[in-house]
Amino acid sequence: MKAAKLIFLFLLTLSSSGELFAQKSAEASDVLAIRREYQKINAMPLTKKHYTYESSGCADGGVVDYFLNNRQIVKITESGAIGDGSWVNEYYYSNGKVIFIFETTVGGPAIGKITKTADRYYVKNDRPVRVMEGSKIVPVNSRAVEIIKTANKIYKAYITKDFVAALCN
Repeated sequence: MKAAKLIFLFLLTLSSSGELFAQKSAEASDVLAIRREYQKINAMPLTKKHYTYESSGCADGGVVDYFLNNRQIVKITESGAIGDGSWVNEYYYSNGKVIFIFETTVGGPAIGKITKTADRYYVKNDRPVRVMEGSKIVPVNSRAVEIIKTANKIYKAYITKDFVAALCN
């Protein structure tokens, strides 16, 4: 009886490990596909549409650049500053869906150490596949969910040009 129980537990552990391996393998495959699309987009000759916005409490000077391939948005860069900090966010799209976000921030107190962060969000079907802080893979967090929502709002703001509503609310 004890041997049967041990074999059962071993097989259960093996099964769970297999599922985890399959999940990690699917994640790695998705990330590779996203990286290929990212490289493809950055190699294309794109048409750039430039806009600025301001909003007290959100950005002292915000800039949004849309990059189009045959009138289809494939990349958006959004940058701005407030107080002693600034940011640049790059959003990448395939067939109208966000696939990758690269977020950099620089800031710190007026007198003191300046900090810089670089976060990456790999996205499939509006869900984060992988989140990286610097070169470290981290668990999916609420920031990932929020920035994906922002990526979708800024994509739609191309038509309305209401960048404050898309980025500041």
